[in-house]
Amino acid sequence: DSMVILEKSLRKKIENNELLVGSWITLAHPSIAEIMASAGFDWLCIDLEHSSINISQAEELIRIVNLSGVSPLVRLTSNNSDQIKRVMDSGSEGIIVPMVNSVQDARSAVHSAYYPPIGNRGFGLSRAHSYGIDFEEYLEWQTKNTTIRSGGHVLRSSGKREGWKKAIVTLKEGDKINLVDGDF
Repeated sequence: DSMVILEKSLRKKIENNELLVGSWITLAHPSIAEIMASAGFDWLCIDLEHSSINISQAEELIRIVNLSGVSPLVRLTSNNSDQIKRVMDSGSEGIIVPMVNSVQDARSAVHSAYYPPIGNRGFGLSRAHSYGIDFEEYLEWQTKNTTIRSGGHVLRSSGKREGWKKAIVTLKEGDKINLVDGDF
């Protein structure tokens, strides 16, 4: 149900400098996600990069976390447009993109996470917007609330910290829409 997503915003909490506590999920068992989601965390990150969790399992974990009222994030295996679109369509509120080392890397992640005119994410019926029923509401929410940090809705981590810092500075100076929320 996309209304769970529409009622909260991790990005707004970040912008308000609220203290947020989260954790990582590296095992695909639904019970683990359910236990973690009931532990009082603000966000839970499903780790595709350093686990054996696949896209289908990630979708199920995103659903469990989201329906528990916790913000689901996904750390991707790479800055892959197809993977970004799939986890966003599954209902992830943000992504952590590894190895973002340039402005082009950051822009690529942002463009994959957002719909036009900001990005190039294609439209398809998906869970994130109740399979089309709530698309207009989701589009408005997504534009304002996708978490993009160092790497959506986007968190990023970088093997080359200086390269990422340069990319953030350039993005903030060059783009009118600040879509990168911070560094991870």
